[in-house]
Formats: sequence, structure tokens, C-alpha cells
Amino acid sequence: MTNIPLKPANELFTDFQWQSIFDGDDNLLISASAGSGKTTVLVRRVIEKLKNNGNIDELLIVTYTEAAAREMKERIQKALQEAVNQESDEALRQHFTKQLILLPTAHISTLHAFCLTVIRRFYYLIDLDPVFRMLTDETETLLLKEEVWEELREEFYQNNETTFFQLTENFSNDRNDDGLTRLVFSLYEFARANPNPEKWLLELADNYQVHNNLADNPLFQQHLQPIMLATLQEAVDTYQQLERWSLAEEGLIKVADLIIAEKQQLTTILDCLQQSQLDDFYDQLQALTFERYPSIRKEEIKEAAQLIKKQRDAVKKALQDLQKNYFPYSPNEMQEQLAAAYPLVKEMAQVGQAFMTRYYQKKQEKGVLDFNDLEHFTLQILLAKNDENKQEAADFYRNKFAEVLVDEYQDVNRLQEAILFWLRNPNPEQGNMFMVGDVKQSIYSFRLADPTLFIEKYNQFGKEEGGRRIVLAENFRSRKEVLDFTNLIFEQLMDESVGQISYDEAAKLIAGFPNFPESQAFDTEILLYEKETEAEEDSLDEVFVEDKTDGELLMTGLKIRELVDNNFQIYDKKLKENRSVEYRDIVLLTPTKKNNLAILETFKQLGIPLEVNDTQNYFQATEIRTMIALLQIIDNPYQDIPLAAVLRSAIVGLDERELAEIRLTKRQGSFYEALLAFDSQEESHLVKKLELFKQRLASWREAARRVSIAELLWQIYDETAYLEYVLGLAAGKQRYANLLALVQRAEAYEKSSFRGLYQFIRFIEKMQEKDKDLAEPLAASQENAVRVMTIHASKGLEFPIVFVLDMTKRFNLQDTKTRYIFEERAGVGLRYLDPETRVLKDTLPYLAIKQVRLKKLLSEEMRKLYVALTRAEQKLFLVGSYKDQEATFKSWGAVADEEQLVLPATLRLKSQSSLMDWIGMSLVRHPDIQEYWQEGDILAYLKKHPAHFQIHWLNEMTLAEAVTKVQQTTETLMAAPDSQLSSDWQVQAMELLNFNYPYSEATKTTSYQSVSEIKRLFEDPDNEQTNKLVWESQEQKALSQFRYTQEELAKPKFLATTTQPSGAVVGSATHSLLQLLPLEKTPTKALIEEILAQLVVSKQIDSNVAQMIKIDNILQFFETDLGQFIIAHQQLLKREQPFAMLLPANQIFEGYPVASDDLLIHGIIDGYVKLEDQLVLYDYKTDYLADPQDPSAIKAVIKEHIGQLRLYAQALTQAEKLPVGKVFLVLLNYQLVLDVTAEVLEK
Repeated sequence: MTNIPLKPANELFTDFQWQSIFDGDDNLLISASAGSGKTTVLVRRVIEKLKNNGNIDELLIVTYTEAAAREMKERIQKALQEAVNQESDEALRQHFTKQLILLPTAHISTLHAFCLTVIRRFYYLIDLDPVFRMLTDETETLLLKEEVWEELREEFYQNNETTFFQLTENFSNDRNDDGLTRLVFSLYEFARANPNPEKWLLELADNYQVHNNLADNPLFQQHLQPIMLATLQEAVDTYQQLERWSLAEEGLIKVADLIIAEKQQLTTILDCLQQSQLDDFYDQLQALTFERYPSIRKEEIKEAAQLIKKQRDAVKKALQDLQKNYFPYSPNEMQEQLAAAYPLVKEMAQVGQAFMTRYYQKKQEKGVLDFNDLEHFTLQILLAKNDENKQEAADFYRNKFAEVLVDEYQDVNRLQEAILFWLRNPNPEQGNMFMVGDVKQSIYSFRLADPTLFIEKYNQFGKEEGGRRIVLAENFRSRKEVLDFTNLIFEQLMDESVGQISYDEAAKLIAGFPNFPESQAFDTEILLYEKETEAEEDSLDEVFVEDKTDGELLMTGLKIRELVDNNFQIYDKKLKENRSVEYRDIVLLTPTKKNNLAILETFKQLGIPLEVNDTQNYFQATEIRTMIALLQIIDNPYQDIPLAAVLRSAIVGLDERELAEIRLTKRQGSFYEALLAFDSQEESHLVKKLELFKQRLASWREAARRVSIAELLWQIYDETAYLEYVLGLAAGKQRYANLLALVQRAEAYEKSSFRGLYQFIRFIEKMQEKDKDLAEPLAASQENAVRVMTIHASKGLEFPIVFVLDMTKRFNLQDTKTRYIFEERAGVGLRYLDPETRVLKDTLPYLAIKQVRLKKLLSEEMRKLYVALTRAEQKLFLVGSYKDQEATFKSWGAVADEEQLVLPATLRLKSQSSLMDWIGMSLVRHPDIQEYWQEGDILAYLKKHPAHFQIHWLNEMTLAEAVTKVQQTTETLMAAPDSQLSSDWQVQAMELLNFNYPYSEATKTTSYQSVSEIKRLFEDPDNEQTNKLVWESQEQKALSQFRYTQEELAKPKFLATTTQPSGAVVGSATHSLLQLLPLEKTPTKALIEEILAQLVVSKQIDSNVAQMIKIDNILQFFETDLGQFIIAHQQLLKREQPFAMLLPANQIFEGYPVASDDLLIHGIIDGYVKLEDQLVLYDYKTDYLADPQDPSAIKAVIKEHIGQLRLYAQALTQAEKLPVGKVFLVLLNYQLVLDVTAEVLEK
């Protein structure tokens, strides 16, 4: 550490910042905590380099994002301009001016952009074609991968290799081999994140080689044995403590004898594991028994006995988990599994290598590269030697760059690290790497970032080996209240076990901004929604909160309204004074985007302006669905559903009657054939509309062969005035922006490697299929609005007030539950499918790598929490929900007796935890908890901790009162003078009001007989089934039982006097549940509750309706013969099948007054099983029966539904070309399965 100038007395930089700016004779790692001014330090370091006659083009500055690169350039430009204006030395002024001129071409960019520069300059070293296009679209990339894999997979199948078939079987199911496809794509991504992917693939099978002793397996030694030893050692230590406690009390002699005997067993097991005698270890572990705990009756020692029992039970649970998760099989079984899995892993590596090679060849054919290619080609170029056996490119850049500065170093991966290695000065005495980052903010594992690279240097440089470490802990962003709370949480939660770095004194945040005065108003607030008990819900007049998400959002919105309405004061750093908070000062941070639409709806209800950059519902917009349907029929008009959608849309403007009239022209074949065959003798309005449409469609189909898709879209917009039309609708500006975005999407697509309208439609369909919906483009940004973004998107940003939402969401650990787990360094762990027993078995590598991945996933969750909390400048709100307040405190209080500041890793690693659980565990030993929960002990260290917090519990009742109050304060009276209409307007108005609808009789029929379902663009059934049926007299008589509708319309929801869901609503919800229920095996209550919860969260079912669904009745049905038959034939099962048929109205309603009317019968069949020779039809009902034991009641319900079932049977027979052999009517509420075959099929 030399040549660091003395810091002036008036200099605002801290000592460590000053050191970071001027230290220049070694590699430096700057561990910069949140808000520590790392960018300011980096910019100042660059300026100081330039002051010492350095040139900006002699520096390589690597940023993580393009936005960060732009900001860096702007800051450097501003600093140089100020230097030019302030510098009195003319030579130095000219030097700074020269740097301003060089700045636009300086190497300040993302690593990918720099790699592109390297490739453009040195492509010839690796014989690479310099003409290529970047493959930047995820969907285009996916389509290209699938195209390659489909070809390659077919070749593997044709080769008829046994091992490949075994590999397919191991990772796929009975229906398809999508599991193998996902495996190959994941394998490719992990391999390509390594500097040498081929070597990584070849080494995958090394961990599956069988050693003489299982204990010699490297994964066992590195990942399983240390955890098992620690668990057993902790158990023995606990038992030693329990032994002392039990011997200290005279009345606990029996307890002491029990503890001593069990301790001896544990000690023996520990000795076996320490000596790696795994056979003995397994046998002893299996033989371990825990005798019944003695009964203690003496009151004076009961408390001590219970404490010992509690600790003993905890050890029992830990040992059960050890056996299940670390050593579930004997050593011999594990060796056999390794031997069996070895050829599969070898085959997996070969398939991965083949795919990698073929995919590269395909990209070469199409002249495209992806970002990963840029990095690999750059590394190849840096390693390549020229004719003189020199590394031409590496030498060039090493000589060129005086220093390499890397921002966000914690987010680089091993491949990027290898590139940086070949750019730095090779002389260890002259280090020129300046790396800035914060491993506590490494949250990009899904991009395969490797924070261990940062951690390794952090530890190594801390010993001044290979470089020096400087820690910037002072935070210039946030109030002390925010920082104290953050420290309170993470000094108890984060260490090397969870978080991957110790939150020690050096890591603690220190308040660096002096102008914030301390105030209780800025203490962190925890908002928790408590779900009502059934009794409390029954006392409410109406269901006000639909689910926990709704409750959390209402709490959040009400708190925001409270802050704004009451002029909550915050400090404005620019004005240097307090001011009232505005909506723009507030941000909502979410773990995912899934609740964005719900946030929009709730905040609209509360009158809060909101800016959501990504609601991911673009493809669901009506105008986009209509345009995609139009493009589909331009490509192929013989598609009934898209055609019906377009005809019914504003582009053509047909109504239901006109659609039916077209279909009557040609009842067989496609709807397009009926359209072409339609020939009315009258010059009707319908004829004119169809002629215009057919002309336009022919024109557009011709244009599609000649012009680009974007030009085609503009032609459609121009000829139909569709853009102008949508502007006149509700949210017109947003719809307009959506349509323009579709053109931009088409333009981007046509720059890809795919071409043509068909491929574009497939491209869009693939995006929808893979849930890659586009965000709606912003029509206009509201300046004064609350913002919503994910925690990932907020990284690097700061906001005066932060709400962190959905904090009780359980951690997503799905990556540890699949049939394979990849890890960058440990390789692959797989579950082996025993071909004889068909049982999946966890191999030793799977057990080991699962623990590695679990720790990494939870460590990243902890770092996400750190990022979320440190976004707040002045006030922090944490939002979640629990079912029961008392149970929640009790759960948190499991750590109340812990005497160490850092909580036990076993508790922090609980798989069912959430961010709020971590927060709660960190609060129960703090004095402030006493206001809410008095059962815990205060940890001595925390008694004088400066952090403070408040906990607020709200329920549906309190929320209802608060929302009503807010709505009352925002109500405004809208008054306007009566409009004076001219006599002409009055006449037209009267004509409209007195209009007599010519088909009024048709409006009185029940809804399932109308064609209104065609309005739902993509839900209309196949029109090939819309045929006129011939019915015999008895069937006609049965159909006459169908009812007319009520002439009076039902009251709208807001006028309804009761909120009790009707039986029909509950029945519909039950059908929705039964439609989505997986039937590979008999459903369990837990599975049904999970599906039901998903329906509630997705707003398909109201929460109060969900509570009325009788799950036990559904379970009992699937235990019946019919239920078991359905499960046994689930592959032949079809559920919720729509159908449509045209029938004369007078055949349906006796005495129907208009003989010529036809009605479109449209219904949905609950389910049927298609056997080889017949169909088995069933229909669920949730009808009410006064007496289910009364035969007359049963007959009545059969009679009520017999006509409907006959219609279903007739439709199925015609559609499937098979007879209906059995018909069942299922009365779910009474567990009755009625065989009504005879009644339905009678002639």
C-alpha cells in the first residue's frame, strides 16, 4: 500500500474510500456494502488515473448491465468536464479535453460487449466468420434448440441404443420424453458456463465410479460426511448437557439412566463415522432406539424434566433427518446404485456433447451467435497462439490496459473469470485488477453467477495473498433506523453456512449520511394479515378479503393512503429539508411478478396511482388475440376457431345469428368452406360484409407472400382502421400501444434466423406455451405513482419508502426435488430408476449435491432479503400473512432460548421457512418483542441494540372498516346540469328506447342453447360438430323438459342483498376443481387443497366459494368403483369437453312460437372414457335432495337431468363415432353414483 496521498481535512471520502481510490500497486478487491458509494469511488479512481497522464482508452471498465455502463460513462464525462473547467494547468486541461474526445470509444461496457470487440478484431486467430448476427431473443433461441434436439433425438432413437432408452426412461414419464429434453437443455447451460465445457461433461461420471470403500468417494468426503459428523457431534454434546442436568436432580435418576444409555449409542455411531467404518455406522444407526421417556409426577422437577425431553426430542428429529437425507441406504446398496447409474451418466455426457456440437453447427449455418458464444470465442482467442507461438490477442490487451476495473464482481461466473485472468497483468508483483462488489448482494444464480469466486478472493486477499481487500461499510443511502434493523436481522442470520459469508463487524452497515435526524416514526414496521377463524368469518356481513394476497395488498394500500393522506414527512436530499411524502417516493418490491395484476386491481380500488412495468398479460389483451387470430387465418383460413374469432370481432362485425346462418349453408366441413359456399339471393348487409372480408382476406394472403409481417400488419391496420377503433375503447391508449408493439415484435422477429408468417405464428405460440408472455408496453408513465418491481429489478436502486411484499411466501426449492441436480463444481446428481422395482433411488451424488444446492438456494434467498431491505432510504415496511397470531409467535419462539447471537444453521435451513420466518426468528430475542409476546428471553447482546420495530396484525374485519373509511374520504359528488336535447335527438332516443327486438322469443331460452359462447374468441368448440341431428319422438319429448329463462335479469353483484354463494356457483367451482385434478393416482386431501388454493390465487374461484366445496365428498367419490375406473383409465379420459349442435327450436321447447328458428345447443360434458368399442359417460351434480334415502327423490333428480344426458350421449356418439355403453349420474353431495344407462339410452 504505497503512493497514497494524505487525505485533506475537508475531504468527504472516508479513509477506506480514499484508500480504494489511490491504492495502485496491487490487485484490489473492494467489498462495498449497500449504499457505500462504490460507483463514486470507481469514477474518482478513474479520474485520478487520468490526472497521472493515463488515458481513458488504456482502462478496461467492465459493468454488469448496459445501463450501468451508460451511467459510468456519463459520470466520467461529467467529472472530466468539471476538471477541464476547474483545472488551471493548461497541459492538464488539454489532457482532460483529449480524454473527453476519447471517451466515446473507451472500453466501458458489459463483458459481452467487450467480447464482441475482441472477436471483431481477432476473429482470424480461431478461423471464425466475422459476419454474424447476435441471437438475443429467448424464444428464438428456444425454437432453434428444439429444432436441433428434435433432429438429434430422432437419430439417437434410430440407433436403437439400450443406454439411451434407459436414459430416456429414467428422466421421462409414460406420456412423453419432455423430461429428457429439459435435462439436455439444462445440461447444456451448466456445461457452457464453464471455461472448458467438454472437460466438464467428460468428468461428470467420475463421482459415480465405485471405490473399494464408499468413504473414499470425494462427494461423500466433502459434502455428506462433514454434515453428518457435525450433526452427531452436536447430538452427543447435547446429551452430555442433558446428562449433567438429569444427574443434578435427585428425582430424575430414571431419566439420567435413559440419557446415559442413549448417549452411549450415539457415541458409538459417531466413532464409526469418524473412522469411516460405514457398514458399522449404518448398522448402528439402524439399531438406534429411543425408549419411552419416564413419567415425572413431582411438580418441583417437572419443568426440568420437560426441558430435557424437549432437547431429547430435537436430537431424535435431527437423527431421523440424517438417516433420511444423508444415509438412507446401506453402503452396499449405495455402491450398487453408483454402478448402475454410471453408464447413464456417461450416456448423458455423450448426449450433451452431441447436442452442444450440433447446436453450434446449426448456429454457424444460420450465421448467429449467442452471448455465451461471445465469451467462449473470446477465451479461445485469448488462448490462441499465432505462427510465432505467441498469444497475440492476450499480449495485445495486457499491454494495452494499464488497469482492468470490474464492477459487480460477485456476479461473474467461472468462464468470465477465465477471460479476466487473461486480460490482467501476469506479473504477480504488479497487480492491475480492481474488483468491486458485494457478495451479500449476489442474487443471480439463475444466470449461473458464482459468488464463491468473490468469497475465495475475499478470504485470500484478507491475508494479503495475491492482492489486498478493502471493506466499505459506511452507508450513505439510508437512515440509521433502516441500517440498525438490517444489522439486527443479518448479524443473527448470515454466516458462511447460510449466505456464504460472515456478517461480522466489518460487514455491518454504518450510517454515513449525517442529515437524517433519529425518529421513532421511521422504525421498521411489520404488517401481518391474520386470516379469520370460521366463527369470525360467519360474523361478517360479507366476504371482504378473498385470500391472503388480497389481505396483504389491502394492508399495504391502506398504509400508503395513511402516509400520503396524513402528509408523512420525509427528508429530501436535494431540497435539504423535510417535505410531505408523495406516491412517487414509494416502491413495492415483490419476489415475482405473479401478483402484479392483483396489485393493480387493489390499488385501483383504493384510488392509488400505480406504475407496473411488467404485468405479463400482453397476449391476453383482446386486440392482440384478435390480431393473432387474423394472422392465423391469413396463413391458413381452414381453422374454425380463429376464423370465428375474426368474424365476430370488430374487423368483420358479425353477430351470433349471422354466424349460425353461415354454418347452415354447409353443415359439414370447415367453417371457411361454409363461408365460401354462403350465397344469399338477397343483397343483405351480411352479404356485403362477407364480400368485403373475403376480398380483404385474399388480398392479405397475397400480401403475406410478398411483404414483411410488419408491413402486412400496417396494411391491415390501415384498411380496417383497427388502430382508430381501439383508441375509442376503454383503455384505448394502452390497446393502441399494444398493437404498435406487435409490429415491433414482428420487425424484431424478421431480423432473426426464422422467416415467414407460419414461423412467426409458431414463434408467438411458443412464447405462450413456455409462459414467456410479453409485458404490456407502457402507454404513458405516471410521474406521481407508486412503483412495483421485483427484488431482482431493484438491485442498485434506492427509494425513500419501501414495502417488501409476500414475505411469507415459502421458499421455492423445486430445483432440489427433480430427478437430477446440476452444480457448477460438483457435477450432476441423479435419482436412479430401478428397472425392476420401478422405484426412484437417490444416489450418493444426488444426496450430496442436493445439500450443496439447498444451501446455495437458501443462501441466495438470504441475499435477496439483504438486497430488499437495503433499498430503503428512510422507511421500511415488511408485509406478510399468517393463519394464527399465537401460533406464529410460538413458531418464531423456537429460537428464544438460543444463547449464541448467530442462530443455529439447522433452524435457518428449514425447508419450509420464508423470509418472514427468518425475520421473526431474529426479533424474538429483542426487547421490543415484549410488547407483542412475553414468553421469550431477551438475549443479553440485544438488550441495548439500537434497532427498533413495530408489528401490526390486521384481519378482515379491521381491513373492511379501514377501506370503508378511505373510500368515504375520497368520494366526490359529480353534478352536471341537465343536457338540453334537440327534438331530432329526442326522436332518435325514443326510437332506440322503444325498439322491439325481432327475436325476443329466442332471448327467453336457457343460455346453453344460445351461440353467445362464440363471443369467447378461443373457447368455441369445434364447429365440425355443429350439425343438425335427427331425433326420435321420445327424445324430442325429453328435450321439452328444458326450461325457459327468467324474464327478469338477476341483480348485479353490487346490488345483491346477500353474498352467500349460490349452489350453482359452488357447483361450477367444484367442476373447475375436478377438471384440473391430476388423476394418475387416487387424489389425496392435500392435493385437492393445493389445486383449490391455486384456483383461488389465480382468481378462478372466490375464497368464500372454495370454502364451501366439500372435499371429503370428492375423496369418497374416487373411492367408488366408478372413481377407481376413471383413475385406472385416466389416459383414455377426457374432461370438460365442449360441444355444439344446431336444433330446431320447436324440438326443444314445446309450443315454441316461431317454427323456423334454429337454436345452437352448446354445452360442456363433465367427462367420458373412450374405450375401444364404447364410451363411458358420467356427469357430476351437486343438487340438493330433501331425503337421499327416498326413491322418489332419486327418480325426480334423474328425471330432471335425463334430457341433458341424452343430449350429451347423442353428441358424443356423433363426434366419436362410437356408441355410449354406460351413463352415470354422480350426486357428489350424497356419495351416490347412479347408473342411468337404461333411462338415457332407451328408444
